[in-house]
Amino acid sequence: MREFTMKQITVIGSLNYDLVTYTDIVPEGGETVQANAFENHLGGKGLNESIAVARLSKDTEVRMIGNVGNDSFGKELKQALIDAKVDTSYIKTIEGISSGVAVILVEKSGENRILITAGANGELKPSVEDYETYFEQDTGFVLLQNEYPHTIESINWLKSNRPSINISYNPSPFKPEYIKSEVLSKIDLLIVNETEALDVAGSLLSAEEADKFKTRTDESEMNGFKELSEKLVKLINQDNINLVIITMGSKGCLYSSKSTGTAFQASEKVKNVVDTTGAGDTFFGGVVSQLSNGSTIPEAVKFATKASSLVIQKKGAVESIPFAEDVEKL
Repeated sequence: MREFTMKQITVIGSLNYDLVTYTDIVPEGGETVQANAFENHLGGKGLNESIAVARLSKDTEVRMIGNVGNDSFGKELKQALIDAKVDTSYIKTIEGISSGVAVILVEKSGENRILITAGANGELKPSVEDYETYFEQDTGFVLLQNEYPHTIESINWLKSNRPSINISYNPSPFKPEYIKSEVLSKIDLLIVNETEALDVAGSLLSAEEADKFKTRTDESEMNGFKELSEKLVKLINQDNINLVIITMGSKGCLYSSKSTGTAFQASEKVKNVVDTTGAGDTFFGGVVSQLSNGSTIPEAVKFATKASSLVIQKKGAVESIPFAEDVEKL
């Protein structure tokens, strides 16, 4: 195995092309209505996280592992990664299948109706030989989510074969069958929102203990989620970064680690919230980018909080992800 000097962050996940229609009326079967506006955006949690990490990192090799179809959407998705200086060596173009697409109807009330076609994302099932090729070195960070079929297989292979790599996991969209104690024990950085945190508790803990945390959070969000983060940090891997973050929307986030204890980071105050799309992925990428750069956990969380506050002041996900210098100006 050759010597490596550059820090490395790898994202395994989805690339989606979002087709968004804004309408006052959702048509019934056989009905045609006049919509208000149409927009298309690049998306997918994997793509968002890759671009966030690349823009917010310094002196770090950022790579993405994923699939696109042999179509115009796939070319555009891959080019966005190239433009962000993400290594796309392991982005495969799958013949005979479309790129991942999300068709989104946005009603006047703001309610969304979303149809997702996995397309090429559904074929992202790396083999043992693939993992051996991807991960020659046993250092760095890997970001994972649940928008491709083999998340658990990735976790198991990495922890068995490259145990020093920090596995950073956001279990979204939530799949209860993925959340088992033996899986969580292999995670080094777990990041969840309030709903996901309670879902994780419901999957891992006894019904009585999960209900206790639900009651505690109903009584006091801050105290309840503080206690839950302290519970979860004991269930994840103890050997590497060992960090649990529970994001709490406009309030901020709680984080817990064996090295820092538990702390709260308040959100940045924003006068005009335009679009929250991509804020969570940017926060995730911001934390990992800074930890990779050598920042402490409190510094990384504070930086990521500032980065996500910039995202919500612009429209779109990829378009609104800031660069490191934008965050540093705050």
